[in-house]
Amino acid sequence: MKEVKEKITEKVVMPKKPGRKIKPWIILLAINLLMFASCIYLVTALPKKAQALNKARSDEQRVKESKNVDVTGLEYKPTKDNVDKLNSFYPEESGVIKFIEDVERLKNDGVIKDFSLVGQNAVKDKTGGYGLPFIVSVQGSWENINTGLQALQNLPYLIRAINIEARIVDEGVTDFKYGGFLYVSDNLAKTR
Repeated sequence: MKEVKEKITEKVVMPKKPGRKIKPWIILLAINLLMFASCIYLVTALPKKAQALNKARSDEQRVKESKNVDVTGLEYKPTKDNVDKLNSFYPEESGVIKFIEDVERLKNDGVIKDFSLVGQNAVKDKTGGYGLPFIVSVQGSWENINTGLQALQNLPYLIRAINIEARIVDEGVTDFKYGGFLYVSDNLAKTR
C-alpha cells in the first residue's frame, strides 16, 4: 500500500511554469476593442455636431433673410461664434491644403510613415456629410502606432475612421494602415 501511495505522489508532482507571456492575439483584441470604442464615439458624436451646425446655419440664414428682426434674446453673436467654430471643422480648399501640410509635417517628424489621399473629389458618406478619403500608414511598435494615431486625431479637423488594418512585420514591428475620412465644407464638395 505504501508503494502505491509513493507512486501516486510521484506522478502528481506539478511541472514548473516558465514566465507568462502576453499572447499577441490578446494585444490585438485590446487594440480592436479600443478602436471599436473610438469608432462608436465618433459615430455618436458626429450627428450631434452636424445637427448643431445645421441649427446654427439655419438660424444665421433666418437672420439674414429677415429684414424686420427683433434681436432681443436672439443671441446672434454667440450663434455666429458657434457657426464659425463648427465651420472650422469642415475646411474649405485652403483648410484641406493646411490639413495635408499638417500630416506631411507629422510624416517628416517620423510620427507616421506614409500619407495619401484616395481621390481628388469629395464624396458623400452615409451620414450625408462630404469628405475626402485618405490613408495613413504607421509602422513600429504599438506605442509608436498609438502616438501616430493620437497626433492625427489631435489635428483640428473632423476625421472619421473608415478602415483599419494591422499586419505584423517582425517581432515588435507592426504595419498599421488607417483609412480615414476628412470632412469638408459643402461648398468645397460642390466644386470638386
